[in-house]
Amino acid sequence: MVAATGAAFAQLGTSDQVVTSRIALSADKLKPGSDFELAVVGTVKSGYHIGARDSTLYPANLALTAPAGVTLSQPMFPAGVRKAFPFAPNEKIPVYEGTFVVRVKGHVAKSAKPGAVTFAAKLDTQACKGEQCYPPQISQAALRINIAKPGEKIARANTDLFKPAAASGQDEATGMFKRLAGMSLWVRLAFLFVMGLLMAFTPCVYPMIPVTVGYFSSQAGENGRRVYGLATTYVLGIALTYSTLGVIAAVTGKAFGEAMQNPAVSGGIALVLIALALSMFGLYELQPPAFITSRASGRSGVLGALTMGLIFGIAAAPCAGPFVLGLMLFVASLGNPLTGFVMFFVMSIGFGAPLFLLAAFSGKMPVPGMWMVAVKKAAGFLLIGAALHFGGYVLPAPIQPYLIPAVVLVAGVYLGFFEKSLASVKFGSCFGKAGSAAALTLAVVMLMNHGPEAFVKWDTYTPEKLAQAALAGKPVMIDFTANWCQVCRELEHATFSDPAVINESNRFVRLSVDDSVASEAVDAAKAKFDIHGFPAVVLIDSTGAEIRSQRVVRFVDSAEFIKRMAQVH
Repeated sequence: MVAATGAAFAQLGTSDQVVTSRIALSADKLKPGSDFELAVVGTVKSGYHIGARDSTLYPANLALTAPAGVTLSQPMFPAGVRKAFPFAPNEKIPVYEGTFVVRVKGHVAKSAKPGAVTFAAKLDTQACKGEQCYPPQISQAALRINIAKPGEKIARANTDLFKPAAASGQDEATGMFKRLAGMSLWVRLAFLFVMGLLMAFTPCVYPMIPVTVGYFSSQAGENGRRVYGLATTYVLGIALTYSTLGVIAAVTGKAFGEAMQNPAVSGGIALVLIALALSMFGLYELQPPAFITSRASGRSGVLGALTMGLIFGIAAAPCAGPFVLGLMLFVASLGNPLTGFVMFFVMSIGFGAPLFLLAAFSGKMPVPGMWMVAVKKAAGFLLIGAALHFGGYVLPAPIQPYLIPAVVLVAGVYLGFFEKSLASVKFGSCFGKAGSAAALTLAVVMLMNHGPEAFVKWDTYTPEKLAQAALAGKPVMIDFTANWCQVCRELEHATFSDPAVINESNRFVRLSVDDSVASEAVDAAKAKFDIHGFPAVVLIDSTGAEIRSQRVVRFVDSAEFIKRMAQVH
Protein backbone atom coordinates (compact mmCIF):
# COMPACT_ATOMS: atom_id res chain seq x y z
CA MET A 1 0.00 0.00 0.00
CA VAL A 2 1.31 3.48 -0.72
CA ALA A 3 2.45 5.57 2.23
CA ALA A 4 -0.31 8.12 1.57
CA THR A 5 -2.78 5.79 3.19
CA GLY A 6 -1.24 6.53 6.52
CA ALA A 7 -1.25 2.87 7.53
CA ALA A 8 1.75 1.72 9.51
CA PHE A 9 3.93 -1.07 8.15
CA ALA A 10 4.20 -4.05 10.44
CA GLN A 11 6.57 -6.98 10.32
CA LEU A 12 5.79 -10.56 9.41
CA GLY A 13 7.98 -13.50 10.17
CA THR A 14 9.65 -15.23 7.26
CA SER A 15 7.26 -18.17 7.64
CA ASP A 16 4.15 -15.99 7.76
CA GLN A 17 3.05 -16.28 4.15
CA VAL A 18 -0.31 -14.50 3.92
CA VAL A 19 -0.93 -15.30 0.25
CA THR A 20 -0.33 -18.75 -1.20
CA SER A 21 -0.80 -19.80 -4.82
CA ARG A 22 -1.02 -22.78 -7.12
CA ILE A 23 -1.18 -23.34 -10.90
CA ALA A 24 -3.92 -25.34 -12.64
CA LEU A 25 -4.50 -26.19 -16.32
CA SER A 26 -7.68 -26.94 -18.26
CA ALA A 27 -6.36 -30.29 -19.57
CA ASP A 28 -4.36 -33.18 -18.13
CA LYS A 29 -1.91 -32.92 -21.04
CA LEU A 30 -1.08 -30.32 -23.65
CA LYS A 31 -1.65 -31.03 -27.35
CA PRO A 32 0.66 -29.51 -29.98
CA GLY A 33 -1.24 -26.95 -32.07
CA SER A 34 -4.04 -26.49 -29.55
CA ASP A 35 -5.26 -23.83 -27.12
CA PHE A 36 -5.63 -24.25 -23.38
CA GLU A 37 -6.30 -22.21 -20.25
CA LEU A 38 -4.10 -21.72 -17.23
CA ALA A 39 -5.22 -20.46 -13.85
CA VAL A 40 -3.24 -19.19 -10.91
CA VAL A 41 -5.34 -19.68 -7.78
CA GLY A 42 -4.42 -17.28 -4.99
CA THR A 43 -5.57 -17.77 -1.39
CA VAL A 44 -5.48 -14.91 1.12
CA LYS A 45 -5.29 -15.90 4.79
CA SER A 46 -8.50 -15.26 6.72
CA GLY A 47 -8.73 -11.76 8.20
CA TYR A 48 -6.38 -10.22 5.60
CA HIS A 49 -6.90 -8.52 2.25
CA ILE A 50 -4.68 -7.50 -0.65
CA GLY A 51 -5.02 -4.81 -3.31
CA ALA A 52 -6.82 -5.98 -6.47
CA ARG A 53 -5.18 -5.54 -9.85
CA ASP A 54 -6.98 -2.21 -10.51
CA SER A 55 -6.65 -1.01 -6.91
CA THR A 56 -5.15 2.26 -5.68
CA LEU A 57 -3.46 0.12 -3.04
CA TYR A 58 -0.40 -1.97 -3.89
CA PRO A 59 -1.87 -3.82 -6.90
CA ALA A 60 -1.54 -7.57 -7.30
CA ASN A 61 0.86 -8.57 -10.07
CA LEU A 62 1.60 -11.90 -11.71
CA ALA A 63 4.72 -12.99 -13.62
CA LEU A 64 4.56 -16.27 -15.54
CA THR A 65 7.29 -18.38 -17.09
CA ALA A 66 6.19 -20.69 -19.93
CA PRO A 67 8.18 -23.59 -21.39
CA ALA A 68 9.59 -23.52 -24.91
CA GLY A 69 6.92 -23.86 -27.60
CA VAL A 70 4.15 -22.45 -25.39
CA THR A 71 2.85 -18.88 -25.52
CA LEU A 72 0.69 -17.20 -22.88
CA SER A 73 -1.59 -14.17 -23.11
CA GLN A 74 -1.73 -11.38 -20.56
CA PRO A 75 -3.21 -12.50 -17.22
CA MET A 76 -6.90 -11.68 -16.70
CA PHE A 77 -7.44 -10.64 -13.08
CA PRO A 78 -10.91 -10.84 -11.53
CA ALA A 79 -12.74 -7.74 -10.32
CA GLY A 80 -12.06 -7.07 -6.66
CA VAL A 81 -14.54 -6.67 -3.85
CA ARG A 82 -15.01 -2.94 -3.23
CA LYS A 83 -14.63 -1.90 0.41
CA ALA A 84 -14.41 1.43 2.21
CA PHE A 85 -11.55 2.06 4.64
CA PRO A 86 -11.09 4.78 7.29
CA PHE A 87 -8.17 6.32 5.40
CA ALA A 88 -10.38 6.76 2.29
CA PRO A 89 -13.99 7.02 3.56
CA ASN A 90 -15.37 8.42 0.29
CA GLU A 91 -13.91 5.72 -1.92
CA LYS A 92 -14.60 2.02 -2.24
CA ILE A 93 -11.28 0.30 -2.97
CA PRO A 94 -11.19 -3.04 -4.83
CA VAL A 95 -9.45 -5.77 -2.83
CA TYR A 96 -9.10 -9.56 -2.89
CA GLU A 97 -10.09 -11.68 0.11
CA GLY A 98 -10.27 -15.44 0.44
CA THR A 99 -9.66 -17.19 -2.88
CA PHE A 100 -9.29 -15.45 -6.23
CA VAL A 101 -8.44 -16.86 -9.66
CA VAL A 102 -6.27 -15.24 -12.35
CA ARG A 103 -6.90 -16.78 -15.79
CA VAL A 104 -4.54 -16.91 -18.76
CA LYS A 105 -5.06 -18.11 -22.34
CA GLY A 106 -2.33 -20.34 -23.76
CA HIS A 107 -1.34 -21.92 -27.07
CA VAL A 108 1.00 -24.84 -27.79
CA ALA A 109 2.97 -24.60 -31.02
CA LYS A 110 2.54 -27.42 -33.53
CA SER A 111 6.30 -27.96 -33.39
CA ALA A 112 6.31 -28.51 -29.60
CA LYS A 113 8.05 -31.77 -28.71
CA PRO A 114 6.34 -34.36 -26.49
CA GLY A 115 7.63 -34.65 -22.95
CA ALA A 116 7.49 -33.03 -19.53
CA VAL A 117 7.48 -29.23 -19.28
CA THR A 118 7.20 -26.82 -16.36
CA PHE A 119 5.18 -23.65 -15.78
CA ALA A 120 6.24 -21.21 -13.03
CA ALA A 121 4.36 -18.31 -11.44
CA LYS A 122 5.32 -15.46 -9.11
CA LEU A 123 2.38 -13.66 -7.47
CA ASP A 124 3.45 -10.30 -6.03
CA THR A 125 1.06 -8.89 -3.40
CA GLN A 126 0.95 -6.83 -0.24
CA ALA A 127 -1.20 -8.03 2.65
CA CYS A 128 -3.15 -5.74 4.94
CA LYS A 129 -5.19 -6.34 8.07
CA GLY A 130 -7.55 -3.50 8.85
CA GLU A 131 -5.40 -0.37 8.44
CA GLN A 132 -2.15 -2.21 9.15
CA CYS A 133 -0.17 -3.32 6.09
CA TYR A 134 2.87 -5.54 5.73
CA PRO A 135 5.82 -5.55 3.34
CA PRO A 136 5.10 -7.03 -0.11
CA GLN A 137 5.55 -10.77 -0.49
CA ILE A 138 5.98 -13.03 -3.51
CA SER A 139 4.20 -16.37 -3.61
CA GLN A 140 5.82 -18.83 -6.01
CA ALA A 141 4.18 -21.85 -7.64
CA ALA A 142 5.17 -24.37 -10.28
CA LEU A 143 3.42 -27.07 -12.29
CA ARG A 144 4.97 -29.92 -14.26
CA ILE A 145 2.87 -31.39 -17.07
CA ASN A 146 3.39 -33.43 -20.24
CA ILE A 147 3.03 -32.39 -23.87
CA ALA A 148 1.14 -35.29 -25.42
CA LYS A 149 2.48 -37.64 -28.05
CA PRO A 150 0.64 -37.89 -31.42
CA GLY A 151 -2.64 -39.78 -30.96
CA GLU A 152 -2.46 -39.67 -27.16
CA LYS A 153 -5.83 -38.99 -25.56
CA ILE A 154 -6.30 -35.74 -23.67
CA ALA A 155 -8.92 -35.18 -20.95
CA ARG A 156 -10.32 -32.01 -19.43
CA ALA A 157 -9.07 -31.13 -15.94
CA ASN A 158 -9.99 -28.73 -13.15
CA THR A 159 -13.50 -28.25 -14.53
CA ASP A 160 -14.48 -26.37 -11.38
CA LEU A 161 -12.08 -23.58 -12.39
CA PHE A 162 -12.66 -23.61 -16.13
CA LYS A 163 -16.43 -24.03 -16.28
CA PRO A 164 -18.29 -21.55 -18.53
CA ALA A 165 -19.17 -18.14 -17.16
CA ALA A 166 -22.61 -17.74 -15.63
CA ALA A 167 -24.26 -15.76 -18.42
CA SER A 168 -24.06 -15.37 -22.16
CA GLY A 169 -21.98 -12.34 -23.08
CA GLN A 170 -20.17 -12.32 -19.71
CA ASP A 171 -16.67 -12.35 -21.28
CA GLU A 172 -17.42 -9.32 -23.47
CA ALA A 173 -19.15 -7.61 -20.55
CA THR A 174 -16.10 -8.11 -18.32
CA GLY A 175 -13.88 -6.53 -20.98
CA MET A 176 -16.21 -3.53 -21.12
CA PHE A 177 -16.12 -3.32 -17.32
CA LYS A 178 -12.31 -3.02 -17.39
CA ARG A 179 -12.31 -0.35 -20.10
CA LEU A 180 -14.83 1.80 -18.21
CA ALA A 181 -12.97 1.44 -14.91
CA GLY A 182 -9.85 3.05 -16.38
CA MET A 183 -11.59 6.23 -17.60
CA SER A 184 -12.29 9.57 -15.94
CA LEU A 185 -15.95 10.63 -15.63
CA TRP A 186 -16.01 12.97 -18.64
CA VAL A 187 -14.06 10.58 -20.87
CA ARG A 188 -16.41 7.81 -19.75
CA LEU A 189 -19.51 9.83 -20.68
CA ALA A 190 -18.03 10.75 -24.07
CA PHE A 191 -17.21 7.08 -24.66
CA LEU A 192 -20.76 6.03 -23.77
CA PHE A 193 -22.23 8.64 -26.14
CA VAL A 194 -20.04 7.35 -29.00
CA MET A 195 -20.94 3.73 -28.21
CA GLY A 196 -24.60 4.72 -28.30
CA LEU A 197 -24.05 6.25 -31.75
CA LEU A 198 -22.48 3.00 -32.96
CA MET A 199 -25.42 0.99 -31.60
CA ALA A 200 -27.72 2.97 -33.90
CA PHE A 201 -26.03 1.33 -36.89
CA THR A 202 -26.31 -2.32 -35.81
CA PRO A 203 -28.39 -4.84 -37.81
CA CYS A 204 -31.14 -4.95 -35.17
CA VAL A 205 -31.97 -1.32 -36.02
CA TYR A 206 -32.28 -1.70 -39.79
CA PRO A 207 -35.90 -2.98 -39.90
CA MET A 208 -37.07 0.06 -37.93
CA ILE A 209 -35.48 2.73 -40.15
CA PRO A 210 -38.18 2.72 -42.88
CA VAL A 211 -40.81 2.53 -40.14
CA THR A 212 -39.37 5.67 -38.54
CA VAL A 213 -39.40 7.52 -41.88
CA GLY A 214 -42.95 6.44 -42.69
CA TYR A 215 -44.38 7.07 -39.24
CA PHE A 216 -42.98 10.56 -38.70
CA SER A 217 -43.62 11.71 -42.25
CA SER A 218 -47.33 11.25 -41.48
CA GLN A 219 -47.30 13.04 -38.11
CA ALA A 220 -46.15 16.60 -38.71
CA GLY A 221 -49.33 18.29 -39.86
CA GLU A 222 -49.06 22.06 -40.24
CA ASN A 223 -46.98 22.76 -37.15
CA GLY A 224 -43.27 22.56 -38.02
CA ARG A 225 -42.18 22.88 -34.38
CA ARG A 226 -44.26 19.85 -33.51
CA VAL A 227 -41.88 17.71 -35.60
CA TYR A 228 -39.04 18.38 -33.17
CA GLY A 229 -41.26 17.74 -30.19
CA LEU A 230 -42.32 14.36 -31.56
CA ALA A 231 -38.74 13.43 -32.46
CA THR A 232 -37.63 14.38 -28.93
CA THR A 233 -40.43 12.27 -27.45
CA TYR A 234 -39.31 9.39 -29.67
CA VAL A 235 -35.72 9.58 -28.36
CA LEU A 236 -36.94 9.93 -24.76
CA GLY A 237 -38.93 6.73 -25.27
CA ILE A 238 -35.71 4.98 -26.25
CA ALA A 239 -33.91 6.44 -23.23
CA LEU A 240 -36.75 5.37 -20.93
CA THR A 241 -36.53 1.81 -22.25
CA TYR A 242 -32.81 1.49 -21.66
CA SER A 243 -32.80 3.23 -18.31
CA THR A 244 -35.71 1.16 -16.97
CA LEU A 245 -34.65 -2.22 -18.35
CA GLY A 246 -31.05 -1.47 -17.46
CA VAL A 247 -31.94 -0.96 -13.80
CA ILE A 248 -34.13 -4.09 -13.77
CA ALA A 249 -31.37 -6.14 -15.40
CA ALA A 250 -28.76 -4.81 -12.98
CA VAL A 251 -30.95 -5.75 -10.02
CA THR A 252 -31.89 -9.21 -11.29
CA GLY A 253 -28.54 -10.07 -12.85
CA LYS A 254 -30.09 -10.83 -16.24
CA ALA A 255 -28.47 -9.89 -19.54
CA PHE A 256 -30.23 -6.98 -21.18
CA GLY A 257 -30.21 -8.75 -24.56
CA GLU A 258 -32.29 -11.59 -23.12
CA ALA A 259 -35.39 -9.41 -23.37
CA MET A 260 -35.63 -10.16 -27.06
CA GLN A 261 -34.81 -13.86 -26.57
CA ASN A 262 -38.33 -14.42 -25.29
CA PRO A 263 -40.91 -15.08 -28.03
CA ALA A 264 -43.55 -13.35 -25.91
CA VAL A 265 -41.58 -10.09 -26.19
CA SER A 266 -41.15 -10.20 -29.97
CA GLY A 267 -44.80 -11.26 -30.31
CA GLY A 268 -45.85 -8.36 -28.08
CA ILE A 269 -43.90 -5.92 -30.22
CA ALA A 270 -45.64 -7.28 -33.31
CA LEU A 271 -49.07 -6.74 -31.72
CA VAL A 272 -48.25 -3.15 -30.72
CA LEU A 273 -47.03 -2.41 -34.25
CA ILE A 274 -50.25 -3.85 -35.69
CA ALA A 275 -52.24 -1.63 -33.31
CA LEU A 276 -50.30 1.44 -34.48
CA ALA A 277 -50.82 0.39 -38.12
CA LEU A 278 -54.60 0.14 -37.68
CA SER A 279 -54.64 3.68 -36.29
CA MET A 280 -52.84 4.82 -39.43
CA PHE A 281 -55.63 3.32 -41.53
CA GLY A 282 -58.22 5.34 -39.57
CA LEU A 283 -59.85 2.49 -37.65
CA TYR A 284 -59.35 4.49 -34.44
CA GLU A 285 -57.18 7.27 -33.06
CA LEU A 286 -54.73 6.76 -30.23
CA GLN A 287 -55.27 9.36 -27.52
CA PRO A 288 -52.89 9.84 -24.61
CA PRO A 289 -54.32 10.55 -21.14
CA ALA A 290 -55.63 14.05 -20.49
CA PHE A 291 -52.81 14.95 -18.09
CA ILE A 292 -50.36 14.32 -20.97
CA THR A 293 -52.34 16.03 -23.72
CA SER A 294 -52.73 19.15 -21.60
CA ARG A 295 -48.94 19.49 -21.50
CA ALA A 296 -47.87 18.12 -24.87
CA SER A 297 -49.76 19.79 -27.72
CA GLY A 298 -52.85 17.61 -27.41
CA ARG A 299 -51.98 15.53 -30.44
CA SER A 300 -52.23 11.76 -30.47
CA GLY A 301 -48.81 11.67 -32.12
CA VAL A 302 -47.15 12.21 -28.73
CA LEU A 303 -48.31 8.83 -27.43
CA GLY A 304 -47.47 7.17 -30.74
CA ALA A 305 -43.97 8.69 -30.80
CA LEU A 306 -43.33 7.57 -27.23
CA THR A 307 -44.58 4.06 -28.03
CA MET A 308 -42.36 3.91 -31.12
CA GLY A 309 -39.36 4.89 -29.00
CA LEU A 310 -40.12 2.20 -26.44
CA ILE A 311 -40.40 -0.40 -29.21
CA PHE A 312 -37.20 0.76 -30.88
CA GLY A 313 -35.24 0.42 -27.65
CA ILE A 314 -36.39 -3.16 -27.11
CA ALA A 315 -35.90 -4.10 -30.77
CA ALA A 316 -32.21 -3.11 -30.60
CA ALA A 317 -31.61 -5.06 -27.37
CA PRO A 318 -29.98 -8.19 -28.90
CA CYS A 319 -27.26 -6.17 -30.65
CA ALA A 320 -26.78 -3.87 -27.66
CA GLY A 321 -26.87 -6.66 -25.05
CA PRO A 322 -23.13 -7.40 -24.45
CA PHE A 323 -22.21 -3.72 -24.23
CA VAL A 324 -25.14 -2.83 -21.96
CA LEU A 325 -24.38 -5.82 -19.72
CA GLY A 326 -20.82 -4.52 -19.28
CA LEU A 327 -22.18 -1.09 -18.41
CA MET A 328 -24.58 -2.63 -15.88
CA LEU A 329 -21.75 -4.53 -14.18
CA PHE A 330 -19.79 -1.29 -13.91
CA VAL A 331 -22.77 0.70 -12.58
CA ALA A 332 -23.47 -2.01 -10.02
CA SER A 333 -19.86 -1.80 -8.81
CA LEU A 334 -20.18 1.96 -8.23
CA GLY A 335 -23.24 1.65 -6.02
CA ASN A 336 -24.46 5.12 -7.04
CA PRO A 337 -27.95 5.17 -8.65
CA LEU A 338 -27.63 8.78 -9.85
CA THR A 339 -24.33 8.08 -11.63
CA GLY A 340 -25.83 4.94 -13.12
CA PHE A 341 -28.84 6.85 -14.42
CA VAL A 342 -26.66 9.55 -16.00
CA MET A 343 -24.45 6.97 -17.72
CA PHE A 344 -27.40 5.05 -19.18
CA PHE A 345 -29.09 8.29 -20.21
CA VAL A 346 -26.00 9.55 -22.05
CA MET A 347 -25.64 6.24 -23.85
CA SER A 348 -29.33 6.34 -24.84
CA ILE A 349 -29.05 9.90 -26.15
CA GLY A 350 -26.08 8.85 -28.27
CA PHE A 351 -28.16 5.97 -29.62
CA GLY A 352 -31.09 8.28 -30.28
CA ALA A 353 -29.20 11.18 -31.91
CA PRO A 354 -29.21 9.77 -35.49
CA LEU A 355 -32.80 8.65 -34.99
CA PHE A 356 -33.81 12.16 -33.85
CA LEU A 357 -32.40 13.59 -37.09
CA LEU A 358 -34.11 10.86 -39.13
CA ALA A 359 -37.48 11.42 -37.42
CA ALA A 360 -37.26 15.23 -37.63
CA PHE A 361 -36.31 15.17 -41.31
CA SER A 362 -39.05 12.67 -42.10
CA GLY A 363 -41.62 14.81 -40.30
CA LYS A 364 -40.76 17.92 -42.32
CA MET A 365 -41.07 16.28 -45.72
CA PRO A 366 -44.85 16.28 -46.30
CA VAL A 367 -46.75 19.33 -47.50
CA PRO A 368 -50.18 19.76 -45.87
CA GLY A 369 -53.04 18.44 -47.97
CA MET A 370 -55.27 15.46 -48.72
CA TRP A 371 -52.31 13.45 -49.97
CA MET A 372 -51.16 13.21 -46.33
CA VAL A 373 -53.84 10.52 -46.01
CA ALA A 374 -51.86 8.42 -48.49
CA VAL A 375 -48.62 9.06 -46.59
CA LYS A 376 -50.28 7.96 -43.36
CA LYS A 377 -51.51 4.73 -44.95
CA ALA A 378 -48.04 4.09 -46.39
CA ALA A 379 -46.73 4.36 -42.82
CA GLY A 380 -49.41 1.84 -41.82
CA PHE A 381 -48.08 -0.66 -44.39
CA LEU A 382 -44.54 -0.12 -43.08
CA LEU A 383 -45.74 -0.87 -39.55
CA ILE A 384 -47.41 -4.08 -40.77
CA GLY A 385 -44.15 -5.10 -42.44
CA ALA A 386 -42.23 -4.46 -39.21
CA ALA A 387 -44.81 -6.48 -37.25
CA LEU A 388 -44.32 -9.44 -39.61
CA HIS A 389 -40.55 -9.10 -39.22
CA PHE A 390 -40.88 -9.54 -35.44
CA GLY A 391 -43.85 -11.92 -35.24
CA GLY A 392 -43.97 -13.72 -38.58
CA TYR A 393 -42.29 -16.78 -37.06
CA VAL A 394 -45.71 -17.94 -35.74
CA LEU A 395 -46.87 -18.55 -39.33
CA PRO A 396 -45.97 -21.69 -41.31
CA ALA A 397 -42.28 -21.74 -42.27
CA PRO A 398 -42.85 -22.20 -46.05
CA ILE A 399 -44.70 -18.88 -46.33
CA GLN A 400 -42.42 -16.77 -44.10
CA PRO A 401 -40.07 -15.65 -46.93
CA TYR A 402 -43.07 -14.28 -48.84
CA LEU A 403 -44.61 -12.17 -46.05
CA ILE A 404 -42.65 -8.91 -46.47
CA PRO A 405 -42.69 -9.01 -50.30
CA ALA A 406 -46.48 -9.53 -50.12
CA VAL A 407 -46.88 -6.42 -47.93
CA VAL A 408 -44.74 -4.38 -50.35
CA LEU A 409 -46.80 -5.60 -53.31
CA VAL A 410 -50.18 -4.95 -51.66
CA ALA A 411 -49.05 -1.49 -50.51
CA GLY A 412 -47.90 -0.57 -54.01
CA VAL A 413 -51.11 -1.78 -55.71
CA TYR A 414 -53.39 -0.15 -53.13
CA LEU A 415 -51.65 3.23 -53.10
CA GLY A 416 -51.24 3.28 -56.87
CA PHE A 417 -54.74 2.26 -57.95
CA PHE A 418 -57.17 2.49 -55.01
CA GLU A 419 -56.07 5.41 -52.81
CA LYS A 420 -58.23 8.36 -53.94
CA SER A 421 -56.48 11.00 -51.82
CA LEU A 422 -53.56 11.08 -54.25
CA ALA A 423 -55.86 12.45 -56.96
CA SER A 424 -56.14 15.72 -54.97
CA VAL A 425 -52.54 16.54 -55.87
CA LYS A 426 -51.36 17.43 -59.37
CA PHE A 427 -49.68 14.44 -60.95
CA GLY A 428 -50.68 12.47 -57.83
CA SER A 429 -52.23 9.66 -59.86
CA CYS A 430 -49.12 9.32 -62.03
CA PHE A 431 -46.92 9.40 -58.94
CA GLY A 432 -49.02 6.66 -57.33
CA LYS A 433 -48.77 4.40 -60.37
CA ALA A 434 -45.01 4.97 -60.59
CA GLY A 435 -44.73 4.05 -56.93
CA SER A 436 -46.83 0.96 -57.57
CA ALA A 437 -44.46 -0.12 -60.34
CA ALA A 438 -41.47 0.46 -58.06
CA ALA A 439 -43.10 -1.58 -55.29
CA LEU A 440 -43.81 -4.43 -57.71
CA THR A 441 -40.16 -4.40 -58.81
CA LEU A 442 -38.95 -4.35 -55.21
CA ALA A 443 -41.23 -7.27 -54.30
CA VAL A 444 -39.87 -9.33 -57.21
CA VAL A 445 -36.26 -8.55 -56.20
CA MET A 446 -36.98 -9.56 -52.59
CA LEU A 447 -38.51 -12.84 -53.74
CA MET A 448 -35.49 -13.55 -55.93
CA ASN A 449 -33.19 -12.99 -52.96
CA HIS A 450 -35.10 -15.71 -51.10
CA GLY A 451 -34.25 -18.22 -53.81
CA PRO A 452 -31.88 -21.19 -53.39
CA GLU A 453 -28.83 -20.08 -51.41
CA ALA A 454 -25.87 -21.89 -49.86
CA PHE A 455 -25.69 -21.89 -46.07
CA VAL A 456 -23.62 -23.59 -43.42
CA LYS A 457 -25.06 -27.10 -43.11
CA TRP A 458 -26.00 -28.25 -39.63
CA ASP A 459 -26.80 -31.66 -38.13
CA THR A 460 -29.17 -31.97 -35.19
CA TYR A 461 -27.24 -31.94 -31.93
CA THR A 462 -27.05 -35.08 -29.82
CA PRO A 463 -24.59 -35.91 -27.00
CA GLU A 464 -23.50 -38.94 -29.02
CA LYS A 465 -22.43 -36.82 -32.01
CA LEU A 466 -20.48 -34.53 -29.70
CA ALA A 467 -18.70 -37.52 -28.13
CA GLN A 468 -17.89 -38.97 -31.55
CA ALA A 469 -16.29 -35.69 -32.60
CA ALA A 470 -14.11 -35.69 -29.47
CA LEU A 471 -12.96 -39.26 -30.15
CA ALA A 472 -12.13 -38.32 -33.73
CA GLY A 473 -10.19 -35.25 -32.55
CA LYS A 474 -12.32 -32.81 -34.56
CA PRO A 475 -13.42 -29.34 -33.47
CA VAL A 476 -17.15 -28.74 -33.05
CA MET A 477 -19.43 -25.79 -33.72
CA ILE A 478 -22.85 -25.79 -32.00
CA ASP A 479 -25.47 -23.25 -33.10
CA PHE A 480 -28.22 -22.52 -30.56
CA THR A 481 -31.07 -20.95 -32.54
CA ALA A 482 -34.84 -20.52 -32.78
CA ASN A 483 -37.22 -19.26 -35.46
CA TRP A 484 -38.40 -16.42 -33.18
CA CYS A 485 -34.84 -15.11 -32.65
CA GLN A 486 -34.29 -12.02 -34.83
CA VAL A 487 -30.50 -11.98 -34.53
CA CYS A 488 -30.34 -15.71 -35.31
CA ARG A 489 -31.94 -14.93 -38.67
CA GLU A 490 -29.45 -12.11 -39.24
CA LEU A 491 -26.60 -14.56 -38.58
CA GLU A 492 -28.06 -17.14 -40.92
CA HIS A 493 -28.67 -14.84 -43.89
CA ALA A 494 -25.75 -12.41 -43.51
CA THR A 495 -22.99 -14.58 -42.01
CA PHE A 496 -23.72 -18.29 -42.46
CA SER A 497 -24.37 -17.75 -46.18
CA ASP A 498 -20.90 -16.28 -46.84
CA PRO A 499 -18.80 -18.72 -48.97
CA ALA A 500 -15.69 -17.96 -46.86
CA VAL A 501 -17.57 -18.85 -43.65
CA ILE A 502 -18.95 -22.03 -45.24
CA ASN A 503 -15.46 -23.04 -46.39
CA GLU A 504 -13.87 -22.46 -42.95
CA SER A 505 -16.73 -24.29 -41.20
CA ASN A 506 -16.11 -27.46 -43.20
CA ARG A 507 -13.33 -28.53 -40.83
CA PHE A 508 -15.82 -28.48 -37.93
CA VAL A 509 -18.49 -30.93 -36.91
CA ARG A 510 -21.52 -28.62 -37.19
CA LEU A 511 -24.40 -29.25 -34.80
CA SER A 512 -27.58 -27.26 -34.23
CA VAL A 513 -29.90 -26.95 -31.22
CA ASP A 514 -33.27 -25.53 -32.31
CA ASP A 515 -35.38 -24.07 -29.51
CA SER A 516 -38.31 -23.18 -31.78
CA VAL A 517 -40.25 -25.92 -30.04
CA ALA A 518 -39.29 -26.61 -26.42
CA SER A 519 -38.20 -30.15 -25.56
CA GLU A 520 -36.32 -31.97 -22.83
CA ALA A 521 -33.40 -32.62 -25.20
CA VAL A 522 -33.08 -28.91 -26.01
CA ASP A 523 -33.32 -27.96 -22.32
CA ALA A 524 -30.59 -30.48 -21.49
CA ALA A 525 -28.29 -29.05 -24.18
CA LYS A 526 -28.90 -25.48 -22.96
CA ALA A 527 -28.15 -26.53 -19.38
CA LYS A 528 -24.99 -28.41 -20.40
CA PHE A 529 -23.52 -25.37 -22.17
CA ASP A 530 -25.05 -22.77 -19.84
CA ILE A 531 -27.06 -21.05 -22.58
CA HIS A 532 -29.29 -18.22 -21.33
CA GLY A 533 -30.19 -16.41 -24.55
CA PHE A 534 -30.06 -16.54 -28.31
CA PRO A 535 -28.13 -16.46 -30.54
CA ALA A 536 -25.29 -18.53 -29.12
CA VAL A 537 -22.63 -20.34 -31.14
CA VAL A 538 -20.36 -22.55 -29.03
CA LEU A 539 -16.91 -23.42 -30.41
CA ILE A 540 -15.22 -26.55 -29.05
CA ASP A 541 -11.64 -27.57 -29.84
CA SER A 542 -10.39 -31.02 -30.81
CA THR A 543 -9.79 -31.93 -27.15
CA GLY A 544 -13.48 -31.46 -26.38
CA ALA A 545 -12.99 -28.21 -24.44
CA GLU A 546 -15.01 -25.11 -25.26
CA ILE A 547 -12.97 -22.02 -26.20
CA ARG A 548 -15.19 -19.74 -24.14
CA SER A 549 -13.54 -16.53 -25.31
CA GLN A 550 -14.70 -17.25 -28.87
CA ARG A 551 -18.36 -17.95 -28.02
CA VAL A 552 -20.76 -15.88 -30.15
CA VAL A 553 -23.62 -14.26 -28.21
CA ARG A 554 -24.65 -11.50 -30.64
CA PHE A 555 -24.61 -10.71 -34.34
CA VAL A 556 -21.10 -10.86 -35.83
CA ASP A 557 -20.21 -10.34 -39.47
CA SER A 558 -18.40 -12.86 -41.65
CA ALA A 559 -14.92 -11.49 -40.99
CA GLU A 560 -15.40 -11.60 -37.20
CA PHE A 561 -16.89 -15.11 -37.30
CA ILE A 562 -13.98 -16.41 -39.40
CA LYS A 563 -11.50 -14.92 -36.91
CA ARG A 564 -13.25 -16.75 -34.08
CA MET A 565 -13.26 -20.06 -35.94
CA ALA A 566 -9.56 -19.64 -36.75
CA GLN A 567 -8.76 -19.62 -33.01
CA VAL A 568 -10.18 -23.13 -32.59
CA HIS A 569 -8.07 -26.15 -33.51
